[in-house]
Amino acid sequence: MINLRNIAAKSIVVKVLRKTPAILGCLMFLFSFTSPFYYLVFIRTGGAGSTQFWSYRDDYQAWSGAYMSFHRHQDWFSDYWFSDLSFVQSVSWILISMFSLQALTLVFGVASVISNRRVLSFAPVLLSLAVMTLMMYTGQILAGSWQEEYKLGYYLVYPSIAMFASAFALNEVIKKRQTIRLAKDLELSKD
Repeated sequence: MINLRNIAAKSIVVKVLRKTPAILGCLMFLFSFTSPFYYLVFIRTGGAGSTQFWSYRDDYQAWSGAYMSFHRHQDWFSDYWFSDLSFVQSVSWILISMFSLQALTLVFGVASVISNRRVLSFAPVLLSLAVMTLMMYTGQILAGSWQEEYKLGYYLVYPSIAMFASAFALNEVIKKRQTIRLAKDLELSKD
């Protein structure tokens, strides 16, 4: 009876060990998704402005020097992706792709917590790497303003990649140990 308790306790510990990094990766990626990933300040004739970028929205502010007027607006989804702002138009297809990949990363991340299939645990690693690449590419295209910088949404992708990769590695180690243990049990049962 004690042996069954040890096996049950080990099984629970293994499940918690396998799922914790994936859950942390999902949480970090969710915070990355809901935080702006890029910020730029621009100067143009008659004024200046700034924009914070998410994959699905922006926060645009402009100041006019002539009348000291201030204009602020936010665009969401299609209003944002197909905006009249020239710097958004230059990256609209990237933003749409980034949003799609972010949503898929979260879906596969949650699926990897629920299931322990290899494909489901490796997909968030690849998808979050693709999101990071698109964020960097967007930053390169938008660079050249007076001031630009990556924001929290960009920086939180790195720890989420590490957590998803850890979850995948733990899943692989656990599966390999289970295969070795099964092979030993089969060998012992033959004798």
